Amino acid sequence: MKLKLFLDSIVDRYNLNNELLDVEINQVNFKLRSKTIQVVDPLGQQLIGNILIVDQRPCNNDESWLITKSSATTFFTEFQSKIIQYLKWEDQLSQSLSYKQPVKRILHVLQQKIINPLLIFDSSLKLLGHSSGNRNQLTDWQKSVRAGYISVSGKTNSKLAELFNSTEIISGRVCRLSGFKLPFYLQEIILRNDDHFYMIIVLEEQSKLQKDLAVIESVTDKIAATVGLHNFPYQSRGGNLEGLLRDILVRPNISINEIQNRLQFDPHRLKRPLRVLCLKTPHSNLQPLGTILTKFVVFHYEQYDVYVIEDSNPTILKTIIQELDPYLKANSTCAGISNAFTQLHQFNQFYQQADRAIKLGKSVGINEYHDYIAADLIDHISQDQSLSNYLSKKVLELKEKDQKLFQTLKTFLINRENKKETAIELQIHRSTLNYRLSKIEEKYNIELTTPNQYLYTLLSTLLID
Repeated sequence: MKLKLFLDSIVDRYNLNNELLDVEINQVNFKLRSKTIQVVDPLGQQLIGNILIVDQRPCNNDESWLITKSSATTFFTEFQSKIIQYLKWEDQLSQSLSYKQPVKRILHVLQQKIINPLLIFDSSLKLLGHSSGNRNQLTDWQKSVRAGYISVSGKTNSKLAELFNSTEIISGRVCRLSGFKLPFYLQEIILRNDDHFYMIIVLEEQSKLQKDLAVIESVTDKIAATVGLHNFPYQSRGGNLEGLLRDILVRPNISINEIQNRLQFDPHRLKRPLRVLCLKTPHSNLQPLGTILTKFVVFHYEQYDVYVIEDSNPTILKTIIQELDPYLKANSTCAGISNAFTQLHQFNQFYQQADRAIKLGKSVGINEYHDYIAADLIDHISQDQSLSNYLSKKVLELKEKDQKLFQTLKTFLINRENKKETAIELQIHRSTLNYRLSKIEEKYNIELTTPNQYLYTLLSTLLID
């Protein structure tokens, strides 16, 4: 912590010259000489500067001074004690940041020093944590705490959205909004991986703000650097929509009402219908990805770069496929594209479609889910424990007794009863195929004369495997 910020937290009025402004309190020693605090190097050999202890403002503005009603000895004793307390507290904070899920511990340590209520939100406005204590008059923020995300009503929504979408302007400033009884201070914290979240101090005690801000400023960089190394929960790369989409995947039971409320803060206006595209991250980047995808919403989740793309124009998807396919092949990777959808609460469902397209396709390049719907349906049905009750007993018997004939039947049905293609695929003579088919019909009494018989037998062969 810089000496300037430390003095902010313990005295109301002081002045430091340039030599002392950037001094870190843990990198120097302090000595009392009469009514002067000497700031020296750790070895006590080099004088860095002097701070006069006075009871009123001196005339010389070039001097460093602080005002206190206590005696120099009493003040210096308290001064040293507070430094020791702060350094112990900072060590506690460092330890809290070493945990994989540090939010709760960060709050536990911060609220030891921060007087006003403190809330932590990610960039999708999801509440990550809040300080404890009875805050009866903070009705707006109590509502947000109960909801688990910033929840306000009326015109305040648009104003709040404007603030959060222009944090480079308002971060680090006290804000006032109609609809909120109390002002608040917003601090954006940017992590090493460009994710970010917000600390919000609600001003119950305006007079204590300076001390609270001194604490926040002193640890912001430490929090940003350390948290970025760990699995910070619900990180949201980019803007509000990216964070909300990630949250929908993490929390499958998220309510439609919450999604709609949080969308009020979304600056994006994606045209419906939408599709989900999952791009499996390649191990090597042989060439840059310079497709139309750059204009759409993207975030990383599990092993994929997840895109929400517009499907409002038939040329969009066609262009994406044309431009993306060479990149996928060059990098020996693949992508999955879902069917179209219109409501954002369906996002998890259609993300699963894109994921299934990749897993079922198992090929380099683009895999569209509509090409694998039947395969996915069969895979889903095959998980049913009671499936054997529905399968053809004749086909089950065939598989048990003669694997060669079973494979022949399956291949024949998949090839739509085309004998030429079946023989080629099985690498057998046409006469051999005819013999096998006759044997299947005679020995196992499997007939394919009607559409229902054909469909039932085909499904049985596919599901038995």
